[in-house]
Amino acid sequence: MCILNPKCFANVICLNTCNDRADEADCQIKCGDLFENEVVGVFNACAVSQKKCVPQKQNEGLWPLPAKESMVKSFDTRIWNGKEGDGRWYITAGLNKDFDIFDCQVHFFNSQGPGKFFAKLFWRVTEPDGEFFTKNALQKFVQDPKNPAHMINHDNEYLHYKDDWYIIDYEPNDFVLVYYQGSNDAWDGYGGAFLYQREPKVRPDLIPRLEKAVDSMGLKYKWSDFTLTDNSCKELSQSAIVLREEYAKKILITEEEQLQNQLTQLRTAAVNTIVTDEKEALKSLEFLEKQVLAFEKEIAEDVVSIKNEVVKDLAAVEKEVEKDIFGK
Repeated sequence: MCILNPKCFANVICLNTCNDRADEADCQIKCGDLFENEVVGVFNACAVSQKKCVPQKQNEGLWPLPAKESMVKSFDTRIWNGKEGDGRWYITAGLNKDFDIFDCQVHFFNSQGPGKFFAKLFWRVTEPDGEFFTKNALQKFVQDPKNPAHMINHDNEYLHYKDDWYIIDYEPNDFVLVYYQGSNDAWDGYGGAFLYQREPKVRPDLIPRLEKAVDSMGLKYKWSDFTLTDNSCKELSQSAIVLREEYAKKILITEEEQLQNQLTQLRTAAVNTIVTDEKEALKSLEFLEKQVLAFEKEIAEDVVSIKNEVVKDLAAVEKEVEKDIFGK
């Protein structure tokens, strides 16, 4: 089924091009970004979770827990709702280049009550031909009753993945700094960190506080290790070589480590299994859909506005050229 599916076939070809490269793991994860669909998901679930063809990559301690003292002492999950029920947040900076740094990372949250919230995540991936597509995922978190800073996303069917968020610092209706650890059937022990803000860019006046918060974790990471993201959600038009054509004649080999890295990235594309008769879940989902529609409308209006401005600028340039050439 995978070989007969163009995107799954292209994914295997892409993975093979990563062999023996210095950035092999990064390359493999990029393949997972570019070539992912339901068939790839079925193939991966079969190979890893059901048939156990790929042994789980064990935790190497690369992403240890931050110091308990660095975590917030209280956190009301209803903070995610923002003011007047506007639960839109942007990831404005990320630590792990494989999982945390994408364009247009717009996430919508809703918490119907304390201790639980739902998130609809959106991010962009640039294709080999220079165009982009938007990926999304739905996730459900519950708060650890023993540690208010700990948000738990477990019990997922796809690859049995689980993510644990730890709130390091926050300001209501302003920002939330998150450190996370994760595990799935392919890899135990991945992690990263990211900054949520209500606005699409990091404010300079916030940086000293963020530097202090990251230092307080007692890990090797500094705020300077974070990368700022581009949340302008603008149109893309640059060209590039299509991977499927460039590597179509390569030998198809999928190694264990390639699957481990790729599957870890794909955890974000998995949709949680949510019980449909859970009233709280239904209310959150309806609310999230309304927010998403409103955001998409804004983007569409911005695109029209930009195109109109481009037309005006071109007309002005043409007039200037006519003056220079014809003296009019």
